[in-house]
Amino acid sequence: MPEFVSKYFKKAFFIREFENFLIELFKKGELNGTVHTCVGQELTPVVLAAFLKSGDRLFSNHRGHGHFLAFDGDTKALLAEMLGLETGVSRGIGGSQHLMNDGFISNGIQGGMTPIAAGYAYANKMKGNDNVSVVFIGDGTLGSGVLYESMNLAVHFESPIVYVLENNQYAQSTHNKQTLHGDISKRVAGFGLDYAKTNIWDVANLESTLGAAVSAARKSKPVFVEVDCYRLNSHSKGDDNRVTDEINTYAAKDLLNKFIKEDPETADRFIKEAKEEIARLYNDCKNDRPLTEMKKHAYMLRNDYEVQAYQPNVEDAACRINKLIYQGLRDILEKEKYSLLIGEDIQDTTEHTDKNYGGAFKVTQDLSTLFPAKVFNTPISEAGIIGFGIGAALNGCHAMVEIMFGDFLTLGFDQVLQQASKIPEMYGRDVSLPYILRTPMGGRRGYGPTHSQNIEKHFLFLPNIEVLALNSVVNPREIYNAINANNKTTTIVIEDKIGYTKFLDSYKFKGYKKEITNEIFPTLIIAPVNIKPNCTIFVYGGMLDETLEILEQLLNEDVFPRIICPTRICPLNIAPLIDSLKTAEQLIFIEEGSKYGALSAEITAYLKEQNISFTLKQRISNESIIPCSKTAEINVIPNAALILKTIIAE
Repeated sequence: MPEFVSKYFKKAFFIREFENFLIELFKKGELNGTVHTCVGQELTPVVLAAFLKSGDRLFSNHRGHGHFLAFDGDTKALLAEMLGLETGVSRGIGGSQHLMNDGFISNGIQGGMTPIAAGYAYANKMKGNDNVSVVFIGDGTLGSGVLYESMNLAVHFESPIVYVLENNQYAQSTHNKQTLHGDISKRVAGFGLDYAKTNIWDVANLESTLGAAVSAARKSKPVFVEVDCYRLNSHSKGDDNRVTDEINTYAAKDLLNKFIKEDPETADRFIKEAKEEIARLYNDCKNDRPLTEMKKHAYMLRNDYEVQAYQPNVEDAACRINKLIYQGLRDILEKEKYSLLIGEDIQDTTEHTDKNYGGAFKVTQDLSTLFPAKVFNTPISEAGIIGFGIGAALNGCHAMVEIMFGDFLTLGFDQVLQQASKIPEMYGRDVSLPYILRTPMGGRRGYGPTHSQNIEKHFLFLPNIEVLALNSVVNPREIYNAINANNKTTTIVIEDKIGYTKFLDSYKFKGYKKEITNEIFPTLIIAPVNIKPNCTIFVYGGMLDETLEILEQLLNEDVFPRIICPTRICPLNIAPLIDSLKTAEQLIFIEEGSKYGALSAEITAYLKEQNISFTLKQRISNESIIPCSKTAEINVIPNAALILKTIIAE
């Protein structure tokens, strides 16, 4: 018996029998959802696993059972997961496509794990170990842009990563001859990765190629390995439109099938032992409890709070907002040994540029000079760098990513929704992601339709995502320190563009007091001192300044508002607003973005559902795209003059 037969084939037969057993369970109606088998492709992860060690991590996709089992995944936990049991590897939440243990993680979004794998690998490099990331993709993923962003970032940061392309010729039912153009090796070479090609039918070559790839990655050389293979089963549990003769040809070529003919005695033993073990594990699962309930997310909270007089630090009150944000970022970089700040154009001087820059709005200033091993420019790759940050955070790094304009967040929405939002929960355990995603929003700078929008509503009400909106009164340095001290999930921080140049708490007015709640992310409450409020204004972010500008004018019009301005807008502690409505039930919302499907809409719905007494007076917002014309911009974005005019019109 060749050495590699005993080394690899027994495990490969086990994986095949396990997946065939899953198909039988589906036929019996015992499994829910879907399953994507790797029958015909088992040897790639089995051979690869021989070169991996503790601390390495596999990043897999929808066809990941073989990857999981090859890297010593718990078979019983995987079977229980497929059966929807609480003893499953993801407690029955993840099912076939969403699995996790200390050395493995998978997600069914094509290419979605690739930048995360690159960021995770870079965090290993920061820690000074020689662990690697291995990320599996299929040939269908070659059409996904985030893959190329990931490859570019992997080379840029010299991440210790191996991309393994299992090229089985089909993306579900579509042959790659229909969709794959050009040369794969040239695509890879264009990004500067080492490229190697092998196939699943030559075990010796597969072994040497994968071994060399892992060895190179351990030396911080990103590698891409294309493995020609063929899946013998359908894409999922049925619906196979491929030519029967083609399937039969590859079935005859399959090494496990050939081994059955060449050494039936050994093959029968491997198969028998596998079936017996799988049957035993199945019986062990019979008394396990199915998952029946899921955590419900609340985005409107009614938490207890206390208020105290607001008094900014005297030293900080003399600083501009962008300087205070800078100091908050600097505090994190100084405090956290493993921390990272990346983004487009955030470095100061570089070896290629001798003049100061430090970010489009000068927030990052000299951080790249002070922390040259932690602060880096990136390519223009919003999805890629958001995912890269997620990966670094997953590996215990305090990751911070700047997106130059909030408008560009949409380019990375998949990484926020499908990865950052779900990773903390969908694997049946609490997964920490100490991750800050910060970006400026807002108009009034003449940047036009794609650089001026307030689009925060699209990122509200996502599980495990906190959204903060900075204002010019609450100290942003303290906010960033609070995020870092409590950060276990992704925090999106919205910074107001106009606010960058303002001094902290620069608005002074008589007859009003400023109070702040004792929450981690406080709510600012501004109320008249000697006059009973007759309305409540709910506002956040840059709109606070526009509101404060007209306070005295409102008083002249007999409008005495109590202003409620939260820092954290999702999840929102709505209790200060409800308490205000008890004595000032006329409610006015002021938002810079569109009000439809936005925070004000959800608050209104909540108040109605909870039978809170209030009168909705106005929702002041912007329902146009942002023009470059200064005159038109002033007329569409809520500003002090428009807000005053709207309020007193009634």
